[in-house]
Amino acid sequence: MPEIPEMEVYKNQLSKTVIHKKVTGVIINRERAINVEPAVFSELGNDQLIVYVSRRAKHLIVTLGNGYYLVGHLMLGGRIYLAEPGEKLKTQGSVILEFSGGEKLYFINLRLGWLHVMNEEEMDRQFAKLGPEPLSEFFTLEWLSDNLSQKRGTIKPLLTEQGFIAGIGNCYSDEILFGAGLRPDRKANEINPKESKQLFSAIPTVLRDAIANGGYMEKPFRLHDKLTGGHNEHLKVYDREGQPCSRCPGIIVLTTLSGKKSFFCPSCQR
Repeated sequence: MPEIPEMEVYKNQLSKTVIHKKVTGVIINRERAINVEPAVFSELGNDQLIVYVSRRAKHLIVTLGNGYYLVGHLMLGGRIYLAEPGEKLKTQGSVILEFSGGEKLYFINLRLGWLHVMNEEEMDRQFAKLGPEPLSEFFTLEWLSDNLSQKRGTIKPLLTEQGFIAGIGNCYSDEILFGAGLRPDRKANEINPKESKQLFSAIPTVLRDAIANGGYMEKPFRLHDKLTGGHNEHLKVYDREGQPCSRCPGIIVLTTLSGKKSFFCPSCQR
């Protein structure tokens, strides 16, 4: 499932390609992916300029000229593709936005994911229970230390809890804990001040490195895209069970915590 880095990469690429373009057509092939009747969705999206593209947690936000927002969550298996004029895709696409220049923006395989049209009040309600953005100024060492001390659960599931910190999932929680040198089964309220600093440092470092490398999504965003998915070869522990640790002589192992897979090195993560 895409996490902060993948959605940030999408946001950055869309900001360079679709801002100020006009939506001239909306195609809905999967009605379950939207939140209103197809005719209403099309009416609100059609003939609108793309004003801004942003992100909140794992959500992509497209601001339209009429003040409405297209808010998308790709969930497991979803992805986005910008097709060039005349380019033919093998996939049908769950929702497609057509632009005046002939490009088409495909939201693909929204089997579990969705693309909803919202006003500002509806969007605020959607995000009301999310925790702080870990790349924002509101995410501080003091906040993290105070909140860790109040949590009895293990640190891996906690990092993926969207009401605690928004936008981190299975992949980057493992990578962050490796960066911090912490085992995923450590109790959050037993992490000492030194370890809190290590965790606080690892969170933005791991996420920013992943963004710079293009995240771990394997499918490209558009033709000749050399960025998307580039972080796969930089992952330290995620999906590397049985492989040597990059930091010590240990071997990466896989365990399950609260129903979530977790990869870590038992030799250098403590």
